[in-house]
Amino acid sequence: MPGLYIHIPFCIKKCKYCAFHSLPYNSELVKQYIVSLEKEAELRKETFWKTFDTVYIGGGTPSVLKISELLDILKIINYNFNLSPREFTIEVNPGTVDREKLSYYRSEGVNRLSFGIQSLNDKELEYLGRIHTGKEAVESFKDARFIGFKNISIDLIYGIPIQDRNSWHSTLNGITALYPEHISAYSLSYEPDTPLYGEKPMKEDLEEKLYYYMIEYLKDKGYEQYEISSFATSGYKSRHNLNYWNGGIYLGLGPSAHSFDGTYRYANPQLYDYIKGKKGKKEKINKMMSLEEYIMLGLRKRDGISLSEFSHRFAKGIHRKLIKVIKQTDLEFNEDRVRIPEKKQFVADAIILSIISHLCNGV
Repeated sequence: MPGLYIHIPFCIKKCKYCAFHSLPYNSELVKQYIVSLEKEAELRKETFWKTFDTVYIGGGTPSVLKISELLDILKIINYNFNLSPREFTIEVNPGTVDREKLSYYRSEGVNRLSFGIQSLNDKELEYLGRIHTGKEAVESFKDARFIGFKNISIDLIYGIPIQDRNSWHSTLNGITALYPEHISAYSLSYEPDTPLYGEKPMKEDLEEKLYYYMIEYLKDKGYEQYEISSFATSGYKSRHNLNYWNGGIYLGLGPSAHSFDGTYRYANPQLYDYIKGKKGKKEKINKMMSLEEYIMLGLRKRDGISLSEFSHRFAKGIHRKLIKVIKQTDLEFNEDRVRIPEKKQFVADAIILSIISHLCNGV
């Protein structure tokens, strides 16, 4: 079933590592954004008439919006689209959310929260440019439980230069003590045009140790790793993200949001051009691009890709090439499925790029 994504491009303050499109919160800009969002929704409903199985409000920092502003957005998407979400997520950050907002979210059908906590170590949070402390993060999580949320995901970052195994253990210990249903953990990246770009990163061997320490620690706490960066307790894998990784259809509304209708990918312009009504980019996904994405997204999942499905979707010659590549690499092969072994997950990107290079040669 398709997923619906709404991008909220506003924050209190942009974090030092963030490369996502966002601007400081401004009530006048929010008004213009909402007017433009309504226009886009009215236009998109003509082609995206699907029933959406998941809804995800991300950013930016969606929880920076006033309740009245979020209400206007929810009215727009409910009026223009057929929503039947089994999973309705909103991203929230400590320091921008309180019990009143959390209660409102729940009353409007939101049944999943994604908390951007990143660390429980205050020095690490300061390094990242976060606006909250570790204590405030824990209090916000407990507020969400008090309101009644039973499906909460927490985002974490490892590979912070001032981080070590002890501080990473402390964060993992503190987070798992809260018993969130889902944990996403990402390596700190140094993107161009961000304040951290050019900074000296953590040594790769230490970052790798932190990554595998996390896998074992979370496994011992009852979390299943189902994607390179994603862990969940039973029944709480992210349906919205799985739709992306499985190559499903999705509609993205808002500035810089992306959509995929099965044939074309659409990319919206950033906020000021979005408000002006400028068109975004439209790109037809050809055979090679489809092949690359199938491999890239599929091998991020712990259950990997299906050879029979691969054979059905692509030419027999490509299928034979894949079998040959499998035999030349350390990929795990179990009956119909192929996946990257756990011990190689830290270098998964390099493995995936190598496989794609071999498969696409001559296609």
